Amino acid sequence: MTDVPRRLVWWMVAAGGALVAALISFLMDLTEEQTRAPLTVTDVEGVWSASDGGRLTVRADGSAELEQVMEPETGCGQSAEEVHLSYTGPATWVFDTWPDEPPGIRFDYRGASTGKTCKIYLSVSISDETSSVGFLPHDPEPSYIRGATHPG
Repeated sequence: MTDVPRRLVWWMVAAGGALVAALISFLMDLTEEQTRAPLTVTDVEGVWSASDGGRLTVRADGSAELEQVMEPETGCGQSAEEVHLSYTGPATWVFDTWPDEPPGIRFDYRGASTGKTCKIYLSVSISDETSSVGFLPHDPEPSYIRGATHPG
């Protein structure tokens, strides 16, 4: 065997090893998603605050108050004409998941100017070391951090 074919064999072995490592990593990630415990009311109840002034008050009875939350689409805030204004007002919530995101909750409310039902999703990450963190898939910056667990 000459040096050129031998190098080719080693490159193929290295590429095959990298492919196997990537496949194992992918399968382990899928397993972690499946073994994660489902969210409970105690995981989401409380006041979620963002650095931009946004605030989500989640109550155990399924009611919520949204303050300065970026609207997901036209007609879901205080103006039907302008997109990406904020919504402040009452809402209800249920456990739901935005496609391809971590589990979370969905807020439902009526757009003030149009009366149509609007939805906002909060994807939630629970951490033992830090506070629970969430983000809105339609407006991922900034993150929401859960504070008080028993809102007023």
